[in-house]
Amino acid sequence: MGILKSLLYKGILLGTIVLAGCSCISKYDDSEAAAIVKGQEITVGDLRFFYPDDTALDYLESAIEVELVKQEVKEMDLDISTNLSGEKNRDEFEKLPPKNTKDQGGKQIRKYAESQAKKLDMTPEDFQREYAKRINERNAYINTYLEAKLGEGDINDEKWIEEFGEEYHNLLEKLMDENENKIEVLID
Repeated sequence: MGILKSLLYKGILLGTIVLAGCSCISKYDDSEAAAIVKGQEITVGDLRFFYPDDTALDYLESAIEVELVKQEVKEMDLDISTNLSGEKNRDEFEKLPPKNTKDQGGKQIRKYAESQAKKLDMTPEDFQREYAKRINERNAYINTYLEAKLGEGDINDEKWIEEFGEEYHNLLEKLMDENENKIEVLID
């Protein structure tokens, strides 16, 4: 459990903050549906919360995958509670680094939180708390799904990590293929 959580938690956080693209959703209203996945809407606001406006649409496919995973976990009647971050880890992630931090990662997190909070009419501290809550839940669904499908592994085994990445990719691809006719992308 903890191994997968750690890998995905770091990967999703870094991917959210670091990756860049060229699409922009600022011309859309937050309540507009960006996609419908098996009857569940992913709104422009959902995307805007997690990603900067100029890159948010680059992550629509990823948001669809996460929604499919969430629905699969619910259909499989799996409990995500064991994969939710403990209070200590959650409290640490919910804290916004201080304005005067010397840590480059902390500076990047703070800059991102300030930027997102401004466009969402929130304080940076409120944004960081909500962001941590949503990422924690999202990761819990992903980790629960992966554990059910792939089992546990050894994070120190390079071969396992490589195979895990390939199996994870294959699982998501299969899930997308199986539900292709139940996914409607409404903006691009």
